[in-house]
Amino acid sequence: MSPHKQEGNHVTVAITAPTVPGPKPGGPFEHRTWLVGPGSPYLISDVLATRGWSWVIDPRGSLHAASPDTGVYLGYAPDDPNADTWTIAVTGTAHDPGWKATFDREAPVELVIDLITALYDRPTR
Repeated sequence: MSPHKQEGNHVTVAITAPTVPGPKPGGPFEHRTWLVGPGSPYLISDVLATRGWSWVIDPRGSLHAASPDTGVYLGYAPDDPNADTWTIAVTGTAHDPGWKATFDREAPVELVIDLITALYDRPTR
């Protein structure tokens, strides 16, 4: 049977949606707990130490860290109302601009750790 049906000057086309694997609407689903809340910022110190980063804590209690090649900056300013709590900045080159990602105080520290880890573990282009 053809999916096309002609009636006079009009053609009707029947389209069937593909079957998509996964839970059906209204059906049972696996419960997932999502990361929410800031977590413990102290968790990042192990990651920085393992990867050979250097860091200082300024008199206001903010952390400033640099990757071993100084191409990536990590800032943590928990008490500065004029700054984002987390800042990750990558230095650009003469041909490509750098970039930065910022997170507020409610962002899970695990998110920051995952981004730092991905930057560190990914090979360069």
